[in-house]
Amino acid sequence: MLVGILGGSFNPPHRGHLKLAQTVLDSGLTDQVCLVPAAQPPHKATPSQADAQVRLAMTRLLAEEDKRLSVDPIELEREGKSYTIDTLRRLTDAHPDTRYRLIIGSDLAKTFATWKGYRDILRLAPPLVAERPDDPFCGVGDYAGMTEEEAGIVRAGRFDMPPMAVSSTLVRNLLAGGADDDALRPYLTPGVLAFIRDHGLYAGSGR
Repeated sequence: MLVGILGGSFNPPHRGHLKLAQTVLDSGLTDQVCLVPAAQPPHKATPSQADAQVRLAMTRLLAEEDKRLSVDPIELEREGKSYTIDTLRRLTDAHPDTRYRLIIGSDLAKTFATWKGYRDILRLAPPLVAERPDDPFCGVGDYAGMTEEEAGIVRAGRFDMPPMAVSSTLVRNLLAGGADDDALRPYLTPGVLAFIRDHGLYAGSGR
C-alpha cells in the first residue's frame, strides 16, 4: 500500500485540498491519501477561530467526498509543534508494511532543505511536489545543505497541479465579510460549509 500524506492546518479544509489529493490519486501516484491536521505548525501560527478538534471534524467531512481519503489525528494527539519527521517516524513504526509519500506544494519544496530531519523525510516519504504553472519549482540543488542526489529525489516527485484560486485565508476572509452560501460553494464542500454555518465559525460569518 502506497499512501500520500497531506498535512496542513485545514482551517478550514477547502476544495483546493480536495483537488490536490484527488490529483495525486487520479494520477496513480498513491493508492490512498491521508489528511493530517496539524496542531501547531512550526512555520506559522494557527488562527484561533477553530480549535484542533473542530478542524479535525471539518477535515473528516472533507474526506467523506472520496473513499480513497482518510484522516489521521496523530499530530493532534501530541503536545507542542508538529514536525513532519516526527509524524512520519510514528506512522512508519506503526505501519511497517505501508509506504509513504509526502505531498507538498512547490512553494514548500523550495525551502525543503531547512525542514527538521529533511534527509530522513526523503528516506521515509519521498516528496510528491505539486507544481503549479504560476509557481514553477526550479529545483533545490542550489539550496544549502542539499546534495544534487537529494535534490534529484525531490525533482523526481514533481507532478502538474492545475491552478485553483482558493486558500483557507480567502475562505476565512469571505466568511468574516458575511459572504453568502452561493459565494462560498465554489470553495467549500457541502458538508464543510454546513458545519461552519451550524457552528457559527469564523468571525462575522452569516447566511
